[in-house]
Amino acid sequence: MRHKAKFTLMAAALFMASVSTDALAGGGHAAPAREQCNAMVAAGESGLDHGGQGHTDTAVKHLKQMVKAGQECLSHGQEAIKAAGGGPIKMHGGEAMTHVKEALTHAKEAVSHGEAGHNDVMMDHAKEAMMHAKEGNKHAQEMK
Repeated sequence: MRHKAKFTLMAAALFMASVSTDALAGGGHAAPAREQCNAMVAAGESGLDHGGQGHTDTAVKHLKQMVKAGQECLSHGQEAIKAAGGGPIKMHGGEAMTHVKEALTHAKEAVSHGEAGHNDVMMDHAKEAMMHAKEGNKHAQEMK
């Protein structure tokens, strides 16, 4: 009976050691935060490309996607920070979320100006949003 109990304990320990770090640290929110931050940057780049070509309506569509992904990144990032006891998630997460919030502010402004037909002003805000989105994404990728 003793050997069976030892084996069970060893198996449980090995299982816990094999569980993904993301599933434990950050309550499983770190990975979705990283994915959504990547999506935010990709959508923003598409918005900038189309806006630069004068396709304001298409740029607005992509910038709206940037806002949606950024909000998801922010939501998951904040939950990961709450669940993390410290370490890279907490350290990089705070910096990431600060930039994501700033990116969202500018992306929303870009959408507003784009919908009003002000392509130049839209592009200014979109560029600012992208600068913050990329910096936020850089830190989000370190939330491991």
